[in-house]
Amino acid sequence: MRTHFFVTGGTGMMGSDLLPRLLRAYPESLLTLLLRGKSPADAGERARRVALTLGGECGIPDAVSRVRGVLGDVTQERLGVSPEEIERLTGTVTHIIHGAATIRFDHPLDEARAINCGGTRRVLELGLDCARRGSLERFIYIGTSSVSGRRSGTIYEHELEMGQEFFNTYEHSKCESERLVREAADRLPTVVFRPSIVIGDSRTGRTSSFNVIYIPLKLLERGLMRLVPGTPDTTLDLVPVDWVNDAMVYIMGRSDAVGRVFHLTAGPARSARLGELVRSAAEYFDRAVPLSRPRTVEFLSAESYTRRLAGLPTRHQALLAQVNALFPYITVDRLFDSTNADAMLEGSGIRFPLFSEYAPNIYAYCVNTRWGKAGRV
Repeated sequence: MRTHFFVTGGTGMMGSDLLPRLLRAYPESLLTLLLRGKSPADAGERARRVALTLGGECGIPDAVSRVRGVLGDVTQERLGVSPEEIERLTGTVTHIIHGAATIRFDHPLDEARAINCGGTRRVLELGLDCARRGSLERFIYIGTSSVSGRRSGTIYEHELEMGQEFFNTYEHSKCESERLVREAADRLPTVVFRPSIVIGDSRTGRTSSFNVIYIPLKLLERGLMRLVPGTPDTTLDLVPVDWVNDAMVYIMGRSDAVGRVFHLTAGPARSARLGELVRSAAEYFDRAVPLSRPRTVEFLSAESYTRRLAGLPTRHQALLAQVNALFPYITVDRLFDSTNADAMLEGSGIRFPLFSEYAPNIYAYCVNTRWGKAGRV
């Protein structure tokens, strides 16, 4: 049977980087993207534009004939897909990759659950239909290492619900979503990936999302980030999007990956340090976008940071308040054990690049695109 991928979240930061890798790794494959739109024709046009980009920018000349879109939405019953399309999909789809999710931290819990848990439940239903028809070879779920919530210390791949509390509704709903996938593992050939903080391409710096760690970086470039909650030795589990997707494509193709969870993380030995990030970024921005004085940053405990923030002018408080949502990722020391993933990748030739090696590419992309406002380069 011809390999046929059904992908949700295919136009997001990770998804758009994943698609060309799937087309190259499976040269005869087809890709069906679940796309929102006003009509089937609208979804088809969005898919055509994606395919043209894959052909022009990624060098995949037959992308137009191998990529199609289907109108739908993970928040709707049966994914909002017509019965005729469901019938076609369940008879031909061999791989489901579910990456669609809301990554907002400030949704009320019921809204986060409706999107993340509800969406996962509906994609699982499609997977079960495909399995009953005998076509399904893999159900790939793209989760997050943040299901660890407020836990600190070493987090293992087999762990999920360990009595932890959560910093935000994103973490909470993604933990519950992964539980749904695990509960279906006896009926579906599941593979769960948990990336940590995904940043731009290690070679080009390219990203389509300037969120999470990019928020304090942007403030630092503007000379507004002079206080940082955390210590220079705080670990940051940063992973470049190209490495994450290379690892996923390789691991999902192995039969011994089924039923297992994989941390796509830097882990204890490869994590960057908060001080390294701040120092290297400040030095780069001082050269590329010099201010009247060099950028300096003071590291503070979370409590001291909150007190000092209250004493700043209102405008600066509002700007630095954007960093509050990142407290969990820059103030809590946690290390993600990646034994399963490391064992799978051994001998694959997929090398994890150290942050110090590619950090200048990340900063350069931010500056050269004016944080995405000037388009991609």
